[in-house]
Amino acid sequence: MFAGALASLASSCTSGKVASQAPTAPASLVRFVGRFDSADPEHPRFAWPASAIATRFASKSLHVKLKGKGYAEFQVLLDGAPVRVLSTNPAREDYEVASGLDGGEHDLVLAKRTEARMGELQFLGFEPREALTPTASATRRHIELIGDSITAGYGDEGGGATCTGDMVSLENEYISYGAIASRALGADHVTIAWSGRTTEEMGELFERTLPAHTESRWDFKAWTPDAVVINLGTNDFNRGDPGQVAFTRPYVALLRRVRALYTNAQIVCALGPMLTDNYPPGAHALARARAYITQAVADVRAAGDANVVFLEFPTQEPANGLGCDYHPSRKTHAAMGEQLASVLREKLRW
Repeated sequence: MFAGALASLASSCTSGKVASQAPTAPASLVRFVGRFDSADPEHPRFAWPASAIATRFASKSLHVKLKGKGYAEFQVLLDGAPVRVLSTNPAREDYEVASGLDGGEHDLVLAKRTEARMGELQFLGFEPREALTPTASATRRHIELIGDSITAGYGDEGGGATCTGDMVSLENEYISYGAIASRALGADHVTIAWSGRTTEEMGELFERTLPAHTESRWDFKAWTPDAVVINLGTNDFNRGDPGQVAFTRPYVALLRRVRALYTNAQIVCALGPMLTDNYPPGAHALARARAYITQAVADVRAAGDANVVFLEFPTQEPANGLGCDYHPSRKTHAAMGEQLASVLREKLRW
């Protein structure tokens, strides 16, 4: 089975027009998890982190063809185990993803480790195509995460707060808390996250299939999550306390939009773990963000929505290491993933 038991092939929409069909690479042979734009049905485009392409094949090797202007990295999983990292660049389209095999049937997953700002890609196919066989069945458990750099896994492969070198290789959504929780629960997950974005900005990007294109619109009927995790607010406090009204207005708007789209989903409003009451000076960022978010949750629950809960991730401990630019480390993400999985397991009875 695929790691996380990947979901059914999703259709998408672009330029304000809903795609009429999923990519024509047979759905039983190639499976896409996440937001894929199928304006070109045979060659879908994608950008969000955690976007995954899966197939089953019977050959001694396999290549994938990907086209893009930027740089990206993928976790390559063979029969459920991470075996290598695929790094893409604009000068290439053909990449070997498996080799030296016995020629028997194997499951392959390409899971995008890097976020959209590092590059949009287009899937051009697997070679040899005739080696592809029907894929494993999909899971019925779905989780969607909406966030910023924390959720994207920014800098989680870094060796400390001050990182040097290639930032592409130091970002890994595959070991982020959302991915960890999803694997623990046997669920597919979609990650809608972009570093440095505020709650209001993510409210706009949440609507898009391809986040860099203002006209791109996602078909929310294509994929329905059982749970939605909103982990936003850290960037709202970058310059101090934004004030309760300025913070709450876009937060509640996004919360209501999510509920309107996913009427039965369990919504988790998460906080942390980067905010503290010590920085920025005088902002009391952690206490105020906690107060603002818990009030928003209380308001929607008072209005009759019982499927919204608050979850606070503990402030990260330097003893557990730090990722780049003081972001959560691999160890902190692991603890967060365990905490989130526990909450979702209880709420969804998984």
